[in-house]
Amino acid sequence: MFNDITTRALTSAIYGGAARQQAIAQNIANADTPGYKALTVDFEGALASAIASERGRLSSKSLGGLQGEQWWDRHPEGSLKGDAISKVTATTSRATDTTERIDGSNVDPDKEMSDLAANQIAYNTSEALLRSRFAIFKSIIAGQ
Repeated sequence: MFNDITTRALTSAIYGGAARQQAIAQNIANADTPGYKALTVDFEGALASAIASERGRLSSKSLGGLQGEQWWDRHPEGSLKGDAISKVTATTSRATDTTERIDGSNVDPDKEMSDLAANQIAYNTSEALLRSRFAIFKSIIAGQ
């Protein structure tokens, strides 16, 4: 119940957002460092592929038209087979395709602040959805 596709995807999105937050913070902190190359973080593509892969795997194994993760999708130890979502990691790289300033740095503080705001909104949304999901689980367990 706590290890379904949606919960794992939201958790992975939170980890990816945290990695991006750290990269943006480093970029802002080093904006005036000569020769500094901005960091970029990518995880959305890998996460979308992992979600599609797991949904396809579960749909092909569903019984009687039921969708979603079922008891037969688990090993006897309880771990998921082929858990691609939990294996998604954020890829951090140096941005080289942007215009450099005279000092050799390619950090644009305005762009970084915009990215920071967008990342914060995405992170907060993922966190709120996960919190809401656990509230639903709690309500079900309590029988309310």
